[in-house]
Amino acid sequence: MCEAGYNEVANAIVRHAALRELEKFGEIISARPLTHQGMALFFGTLWAFFKDVPAGIVALAARVTDEWIKEDMWNGTAKAAHILYASVDEYGLHQHSKHMLPTHHQMFKQLTTHLGLSDADLFNPSNVLPEGTAMGNNTHRMYRSEFLGEALGFHLASEMTSSREFQYFLEGFKKYAREYGLVDEEDPVLAFFAIHCEVEPMHVATGREIVISYLEKNPGIAPQAMRGAMAFMDGFEHMFSALNRRLADPQSL
Repeated sequence: MCEAGYNEVANAIVRHAALRELEKFGEIISARPLTHQGMALFFGTLWAFFKDVPAGIVALAARVTDEWIKEDMWNGTAKAAHILYASVDEYGLHQHSKHMLPTHHQMFKQLTTHLGLSDADLFNPSNVLPEGTAMGNNTHRMYRSEFLGEALGFHLASEMTSSREFQYFLEGFKKYAREYGLVDEEDPVLAFFAIHCEVEPMHVATGREIVISYLEKNPGIAPQAMRGAMAFMDGFEHMFSALNRRLADPQSL
């Protein structure tokens, strides 16, 4: 029953129209390099969403700890670790035994600076689509939703889409390495894209484990998890649909 409940949510995520919009975006950035204005629109909108992800994951991990520890004192933090594991990467802590690495926010900044985008470009309201702002606001709210199942479903959808999303980003920028001023396809400045391609499959696996753990404990949260997952996917679809419309029409840039 728990596995079936998880599969229902996961299948709804992979069947959602948002992934078609993401695929279209991948086709756009593979067809030609983005102009400066196109990059400003893409990264400005992406930042409006992405900036709220790391703290949201930490907030969700704290909530899972607080709730689980009431029923299973010795294993509460272990359950929350399935969520917190994703934030270890976001905060640059995954090689802590050697040294701290740049956080994902810092990698984002390094990449956009290399591409010639200033903070003024990224924060200019004309470069931030409303759908990106809405996605960021929803991310902040849903990770802290009063319904924990919604937050878990939202997080699962975020990890499952990231697993595909950053592959498209990386492939598109590698294809036009010279036009983007990269040393080659393996230029370290692409770390913001590359690190997500590396870690997201594991994040999906840990997200799956915590959702199933909650379904085993309380099967009644399945509708909440579905609502949270669909809230993410609907916003994701709107964001990439808006980006696709603008980027596909050079006159709008």
